[in-house]
Amino acid sequence: MTAKQAGGLSGRPLYPLATRMLAETYVRVEGAFPLVGAGGIDSGPAAIGKIRAGADLVQFYSALVYRGLALVGEIKAALVGAFDRGEAKKLSDLVGADAAAMTAEPWPV
Repeated sequence: MTAKQAGGLSGRPLYPLATRMLAETYVRVEGAFPLVGAGGIDSGPAAIGKIRAGADLVQFYSALVYRGLALVGEIKAALVGAFDRGEAKKLSDLVGADAAAMTAEPWPV
């Protein structure tokens, strides 16, 4: 991506690359410290994707500006749904669950 104006890039365009970098970092640090997933979290599934890539915490801002506090409830509902479907018994079971597989894939463009 090449920007033609001044300023930063935020939101959904950052998701694939930021999530891959998170997974790479998770694999390399081997739990030495907690990781924060950020970049493109605009839904419950996006937040879970960051957690499965290795995030202990998620940070979202742009989507909060556009979607409001309802986004927090959507993320909570997605997490509860994952627990109800038996994907995990606790949040820590999801952290990094897909990181190794993500790092084996080609880098997003």
